[in-house]
Formats: sequence, structure tokens, C-alpha cells
Amino acid sequence: MSTAVAGDPSGCSQLGAELRSRAATLLALHTEVVEQQRGSGRSRRRDHLDPLLVERDRATLEAVAVRLDAAGAALQRYAQELAAMGQEAQRIERAARAAGLELDGLRVVEPWGVAAPDTARARLEAMPDLQRRSERLASQVARARGSLRRSLEGGRDELERTAAGVRGSLG
Repeated sequence: MSTAVAGDPSGCSQLGAELRSRAATLLALHTEVVEQQRGSGRSRRRDHLDPLLVERDRATLEAVAVRLDAAGAALQRYAQELAAMGQEAQRIERAARAAGLELDGLRVVEPWGVAAPDTARARLEAMPDLQRRSERLASQVARARGSLRRSLEGGRDELERTAAGVRGSLG
């Protein structure tokens, strides 16, 4: 038997929390840059800051922080979904075992070997419902992973555009 729903909810949640923490740090830097830009900052560098560079840095910090926070939030949502889906997989697996069946990934199968006629009939009666539950779970897993992938890819694309803009403003 293989793990029905692969993934590490705890690891996803921890990574999400770390990304969100880094985003908060960047937002604090963003606030400092804005204060410096307004002339209310306490930095000794304030008099030497080029307003265009400050604006670029402010916009870059904000864009990166927003994307990190969004990625962290997406990972934390996924971690919650993954944990719930893992619990559902365990419930399906227990129900399959109780019916004399096995869960192979997210497919309900009969174990190898000869079964008494009553056992074989009970397995056949239980299999359709368990397989529907398993297919529903497989669909949930695919949707959750797709949503996470789209969120992270969108963030990556936005960060690539931000990086290109910064490189363009330097040259």
C-alpha cells in the first residue's frame, strides 16, 4: 500500500509561516523607506537618498513582501487542506480494511488471494461507495495542488517582472 495523499502538512505550514514572517520584515523595511522618503526617518542616510531610488526600493520591497505573504498564505491554506485530506484518506482506508479491501494510493482494490463467497460478495458491495469516496478525495487533492501551483506560479511571474524592472532601472 502506498500513501494515499502525499505531502507534509506541518512542513508546508512552517514554510508558509516563515515566508509570512519574512514578508512582515520586508513590510517593516518598506515603512522605514517611506518614512525616509517623507523626511521623517531618523536615518543619517536620508540626505543622501536619491528620491527615484527610494521610490524604486519602496515599490520593490512592497511587491516582494506582498508576494511572499501571498505565497505563505497559500502554503498555509494548502497545509490545512492537506491535513484534512490525509484524515479523509485514513477514514477511507479504515473503511476499506473493515470491508476486507485495501487502498492502493487512492484506488480501492481487493487483496490477493482466495476469499469465501460471503467475503467476496461483501467486498463487491462495499467497493463502489468506497471508490466514489476515494475518487472525490483524489479530485480534492488535484484541486488543492492546482490552486497552490497557480498561486505560486503567479507569484513567481510577478517577482520576475519586479526583478526585471529593477534591473532595467539600474542600467
